[in-house]
Amino acid sequence: MRSRLRKLIGPTGAAGGPLARNREFRLLWLSFTMSVAGDQIFPVTVTIAALNAGGTASTVGAIFTCRWIALIVFALLGGLWADRLPRRTVMVASLAFQCCVAAVGLSGGVSSWLLALLVFLVGGAEAFHRPAYQACLSSVLTPAQRPAGAALTAVSWRLGAVIGPGLGAYVVTAWSPRIGFLAVLTAYLLGLVLLLPLREPVVTAGRRASAVREIADGLSEVVRRRWVLGIIVAVALQQMFTIAPAQVLLPLVSRETFGGDAAYGTALALLSVGGLAGGLVSMRWKPGRPGLAAVTGLALYGLVPLALACPVSREFVYACYVAVGLGLEIFAVQWVVNLQREIPPERLARVTSVDWLAASVMTPLGLTLTGPAAAAIGRPALLVIGAVAGFAVPMATLLLRGMTRFDSAPETATSLN
Repeated sequence: MRSRLRKLIGPTGAAGGPLARNREFRLLWLSFTMSVAGDQIFPVTVTIAALNAGGTASTVGAIFTCRWIALIVFALLGGLWADRLPRRTVMVASLAFQCCVAAVGLSGGVSSWLLALLVFLVGGAEAFHRPAYQACLSSVLTPAQRPAGAALTAVSWRLGAVIGPGLGAYVVTAWSPRIGFLAVLTAYLLGLVLLLPLREPVVTAGRRASAVREIADGLSEVVRRRWVLGIIVAVALQQMFTIAPAQVLLPLVSRETFGGDAAYGTALALLSVGGLAGGLVSMRWKPGRPGLAAVTGLALYGLVPLALACPVSREFVYACYVAVGLGLEIFAVQWVVNLQREIPPERLARVTSVDWLAASVMTPLGLTLTGPAAAAIGRPALLVIGAVAGFAVPMATLLLRGMTRFDSAPETATSLN
């Protein structure tokens, strides 16, 4: 089994060398895996702690709204400082801060307002850590190694999504939320320790300017590449019109149509299983038209509201969630790899933060509006709209120049003339 894994991630081309022998990538990837584990256990711990403190479902929802607020507030600043400072420094500082936040939870007896503050602080640290990770990932890998590196990142994320919540729930219910916070602290601390020996390649930065100017420079990198702007807008709209309604309505469909919560949990688990498969496929597959492959994978999310609008059977719903997970990770890997290829390394974190900001704004808006919209036009109509948007919005981006190949060279040449 070990030899098969090494064979899968080993050959990356003569210029790239085997990924398994890239020491800096191993340290970075293992650190990211530990941070994902902490990120997945943390919300389960906070949820049970809030309920133990007498909170309700509305209390839990309000607490986790603080994460989205933090991402919106800090996303652009996180990208800015990840481009100004060594990315390793930003990640170490973020994980150290998250360790301190988790340590506060160890005190026990935390109130709802304190839990909301902890969620806000962890979300703020996440806004700094993720852009720095994506930019550092690009710097420690050769171009030939980047697809496998991005795919392994996707694998870590999906494994965390499958294992983390269940592990967190077991730890917290078997012992207490304090032990859950201890597990979160341990995961973040391991992620920090793994980063300490990492030797990040030096990225030559341009002349420093004001924060506003440098943020504007990051936005200009997005605007001057139509395919980058098109994908960011498409993902944001899909988050609002397709993904958010599906997230809200899946548990209701599970209870009303299939008689319980089992279909809800199984569908989410199978989404991650499909994503895991998509990450493994992306380690080897190098499509000739990466933009077409990515957009098609993203458009598959339209299957989810379609399945919820017409839930003919559990198996149909489950199959759609597997297909969507597969498509999402194929999209994610192609998106990350081609951003790393096209965006100057000294501006990559800022571009990543713009992507995060757009999604972070539209997701809570979609979650908030789903209930009133379903009451106004009916759940089936809302899900049909979500399905149409899920398919049509990504596919419409194929009309943009350079989209099928994720190539902005023609636009750059035109702008220089």
